[in-house]
Amino acid sequence: MKYIYLIFCVFLVSALETSCIKDFQNVTIYPYEIGDFYSEEGVMGIVFHVSDDGAHGKILSLNEFQCSWGDTLLMHTNDTLYGYNNMKIIKHTNQWEEKFPAFFWCDSKNIDGINGWYVPAKNELQEIITNRAKINETLESIGAELLFGKNYWSSTEYSQFEVYHADFITGEMSFYAVKLSVNSLYVRAVKEF
Repeated sequence: MKYIYLIFCVFLVSALETSCIKDFQNVTIYPYEIGDFYSEEGVMGIVFHVSDDGAHGKILSLNEFQCSWGDTLLMHTNDTLYGYNNMKIIKHTNQWEEKFPAFFWCDSKNIDGINGWYVPAKNELQEIITNRAKINETLESIGAELLFGKNYWSSTEYSQFEVYHADFITGEMSFYAVKLSVNSLYVRAVKEF
């Protein structure tokens, strides 16, 4: 009997250590706190902003994509607080799907009745930088890609050719990322809940 119990314990520990993201699809905690795993109605992410009562907030996607921000047209995506407004501007541009890869990737998460994913604005990305330790802890616990040692696009333009981005190496916002850069920058989608 002890042998069977020991095998069961080893199996359980092994299963927990090798779990993957989809194993957590039905897990949700309310009220939410920064760093919590969020999973409701097919939407999953890590909480990086919450309302005072913990009922509402914003989540960060579990995955990321390496790409350019997009075309060097001046788009007037100047909103620093709410990237959804910048996303709307981009989506009103002809052939935006081809011209703006970071925005297209985030928008591609809006499927099967799910909507609201967008590229974070400058201040939203700053909030993610501020809370990166808690976010990374949760990402690591579910086997997702960490926010560590990379640069991430914001949706907020600095100029015709440059965009604000988060430097997760120094932990600061920067403005000199060239929109057409492909090799060194990533995008993560965010969504309100």
